[in-house]
Amino acid sequence: MAYLIDENRLEKIYLKSYHTIGRQKVSVDTIIDKPTISRHHAIIELTDGKWLLRDVSTNGVWLNDKKIDKNLNYTLSINDKIDFANLGDNSFVVGNLETNCRYLISQSSPQQVIEIDDQTVIPNEQDPSHIIYHDKIINYWFFEDLNTNDRQALFDGGMVRALGTQWLYICSTEHQATEIMKTDIDVAPCSMKFNVSQDEENTQLSLLVNNIEYDLGTRTHHYLLLLLARRRIEDKEANIESSLQGWQYREQIAKDLGIQMNHMNIMLHRARKQFADLQEHGAPDLSFMLESYFGKVRLSCPDVSIIKGAHLENRITF
Repeated sequence: MAYLIDENRLEKIYLKSYHTIGRQKVSVDTIIDKPTISRHHAIIELTDGKWLLRDVSTNGVWLNDKKIDKNLNYTLSINDKIDFANLGDNSFVVGNLETNCRYLISQSSPQQVIEIDDQTVIPNEQDPSHIIYHDKIINYWFFEDLNTNDRQALFDGGMVRALGTQWLYICSTEHQATEIMKTDIDVAPCSMKFNVSQDEENTQLSLLVNNIEYDLGTRTHHYLLLLLARRRIEDKEANIESSLQGWQYREQIAKDLGIQMNHMNIMLHRARKQFADLQEHGAPDLSFMLESYFGKVRLSCPDVSIIKGAHLENRITF
């Protein structure tokens, strides 16, 4: 997490990828409410893997006790000392300069920080209420309520509510801007094979992608995928239009599995993440195979086989 340390208050100031400092409360990220500070005094920005400091003020900025030129960029380093307006009056020390991190900061207790990876459950796996995840298909980061399925896209500097308080989302990365990617996905030849025990207590899953087989092992969320596969097959055999095949409401999935809604949602996210993580082993991104639409979910794979016990239950192409 990139941050400065306020030497007067001994507090961390977490940096956004484009971070403004000044006196104007409405329009800056870090407020220094003193008459010598300009409304917009300085900018700290992440560019080309480096954190840069720029003076845009009237009374100046000092870096390691030397006044910097106005409107020029200066590269920051760990332990650099920054003074705004006057030496020693408004001093900050550079504490961390990470260049690819995301986190939430509690607005009721600013020193409470939650670091975010590709899939972060809040407050913990044992008692989850929300999840933060990256949807690689559309390149959005989402904050989702696991009980209501409500979700919102995350933007650098945006607010979300969880655990009874507001949280500020900070994205310290050069690629923090949300972009819509192309909707036509280059789908690799792919088939999915379920091996489910006779009592349906264990479900093993393997994928064949570009003639390479990936064994995903036995996981509890594979049974959820199996239910979605069976629903898709039923709709196909009933001659339902392709675009309508296989959709299941999340509430129905949770009911069929006999679990709470938040637990079911975590299983969905784990399945999607397992697909996406196959990229580390040379596969394309397969997270698109779990589609979501207004509270409904379906499995999207062109070739599905189900083996129950030692017998083929079904095989179908879409």
